[in-house]
Amino acid sequence: MAEKKHWWQNQPLIISAVQCSMGDPDEYVLDEYVSKYGFNTEQLLHLVAKGHMGYFSEKEHGKKLDAYLKKSRKYGIREIVYYNTHCIGDSIAAEHPDWLQLTRDGGRMPAYSIYNLVCVNPNGAWHKAFLKDLEDLCRHDVDGVFLDGPVMRDTGCYCEQCKKDFEAKFGHSIYEGTRIELQQMRVDSVTQHIKEAYETVKRINPEIALYLNNSALRADITGNNTRKVYPYVDILGAEGGFHACGMGSMLWHVSALAKHLAGIEGDTLQGKKPIVCFFSGNQSGIAYYMHTPAETVLTYAQAYANGSNIWYGVHFSASQFKDTASALASKAMNEFVAKNADVYGPSRVCARVALVWSQYTANNYASSVNDSDFAAARKSGFKDRGDHLAALFSVFDMLVRNHIQFDIIDDVSLVDGTISKYDTVILPEVACLTDEASKAIHDYVAAGGHILGNYDAGMYNEDGSFASSPKLADLFGLCGTPSIVRSPSIGTSFMFKQKDHPMTDALSFFRIPAPVLNMEWETSKDADVLMRTSHPMPSTYADIPEENRYPSLVEHKYGKGSAVYISGNFAETTANVRNIPDYTYMLRAFCDHTARPVVVSDDPGLYEVVLRRQENRFVLHVINLTGTMKRPIDVLTPLYGLSFDLDLNGFGVDKADYSLKALRGSGVSGVKVKDGKISFKLDKLDDYEVVVIE
Repeated sequence: MAEKKHWWQNQPLIISAVQCSMGDPDEYVLDEYVSKYGFNTEQLLHLVAKGHMGYFSEKEHGKKLDAYLKKSRKYGIREIVYYNTHCIGDSIAAEHPDWLQLTRDGGRMPAYSIYNLVCVNPNGAWHKAFLKDLEDLCRHDVDGVFLDGPVMRDTGCYCEQCKKDFEAKFGHSIYEGTRIELQQMRVDSVTQHIKEAYETVKRINPEIALYLNNSALRADITGNNTRKVYPYVDILGAEGGFHACGMGSMLWHVSALAKHLAGIEGDTLQGKKPIVCFFSGNQSGIAYYMHTPAETVLTYAQAYANGSNIWYGVHFSASQFKDTASALASKAMNEFVAKNADVYGPSRVCARVALVWSQYTANNYASSVNDSDFAAARKSGFKDRGDHLAALFSVFDMLVRNHIQFDIIDDVSLVDGTISKYDTVILPEVACLTDEASKAIHDYVAAGGHILGNYDAGMYNEDGSFASSPKLADLFGLCGTPSIVRSPSIGTSFMFKQKDHPMTDALSFFRIPAPVLNMEWETSKDADVLMRTSHPMPSTYADIPEENRYPSLVEHKYGKGSAVYISGNFAETTANVRNIPDYTYMLRAFCDHTARPVVVSDDPGLYEVVLRRQENRFVLHVINLTGTMKRPIDVLTPLYGLSFDLDLNGFGVDKADYSLKALRGSGVSGVKVKDGKISFKLDKLDDYEVVVIE
């Protein structure tokens, strides 16, 4: 007997979020916006909000909520009530000083410059008051609760309860706490807070969904660890669509965050915990200014193409934004998704390549931190360490631009058997590994897998301490004691081709600029040195040294598989120093050499392609990323005659023949099907196309 589905598992979820109350009557928002713009769910803040802040109070909001819920039912709209779990205003703080999160010197922890962070310690006064309000809320006919937060800042908390609990937990004063202990305290507090909230909700009504703003591809700077809170949420959501213009070499990282959450969920084809991309319809950081229609469509497309649902939130009055071109673009996408709801049901990426995100490395090594409300982007400050986050996004960008199908997996996936699904695994400056993960990687390669690592991969333990011996050196064919080689600038050191190999044959020239930061190793006798790097010159116009060039691209056979090592921080160099196209050529050649390509298409970089498998068919998403060479993108350049070759073998759907249908008006021509492989042309790509293959 099939397991009964909860309502939130009936994808797609198309969620409206008017993120404030600024004068529009509550029923106006429901009558004139939510119900008319293609949404099937509302994340309800404006009903309980004063300005941008919303806290449910039974006395103040109970009757009003019941009336609103009754009316929304007539429209067939599900209602998820917003609850602020991270900050309060000064008036509430003055009344409840024991609710506050405090800095080391005892001051209030600020939020958004005008509010105060609350302490979510499960033994604290705020948490207990929150659970009482949450219980009151869940006795209404609501469909879900969204917790905005919780946040335990990396610089706190030093309130009396936290000081007491810390000493009881670790046996000494919080002021003597190590970085690891303080981190653990924050994560444990947030996790227990969410656990008790989840238990409260489910005790009252198991059909109420609970979810929050998960921390995806981010160090544990807010205490919110997605793996830790995973058992206590029904939906996985992250701010993939909170983006400003000019961020990164790609448009933004909607796809990356969706892929990361999909990796945590595991088998997304089962649809147990849907993924939601929070998309701010206004530019992030500019609350009252809309994104362009083109970027609105692209954000929707990237979210849905990567298995996510959409939460579309705008931070000013619905009466002001609902008739803008951007809001109308959102409406059109909502209606398209609803019309083709079956296409946006549970699915999984058809991938033979995996990219690794390491929470241990992000937490305990050195990594930049993405901008968020509570953490400014920063680098940890170790000049001779790599930057894991920058490296991951850089490799992500290279893979997407070359239409390589891949998943993002994490430390847990390395040890739970997940990596065995992939032909190839890429470790972008994954410095920190557990011994268990190291063994799992060795076993994976020995069984026939392929890995690519670089710079100081596996040089550290999970807590950030140096490993007594490098954990992956033998796998890469490296030996001896490595030394760090830092060039004064890009172009003062070069990598030279030594042997023919798919990776070196892909190069544009026999020598290419070396990354600024490198590791010099000796190699074992059975390692194949494909490239060597010259020691740094004092200037870009000095003579290139010919002597003592050290191994910089090494391939080592290990068991039935192979491991490739790049000595420099090539991905971080591409992201932060200079884009060297040959790094991408090498990476693409490595993937093509070690993993049979799933999608082959022309024009790298002009469009994103994601092939997904549903129960008995495939769906190909193609997203036009051309723009007009500027952000924000306001005009997309149409593309014509795009060629595709798909290899559908091994993904669980085996048919002798397939039919193809484009859902957004593009013509499909020249279709050829043979032995699970399909080739065809997409006659025109305007903004976003969906090709159903069944």
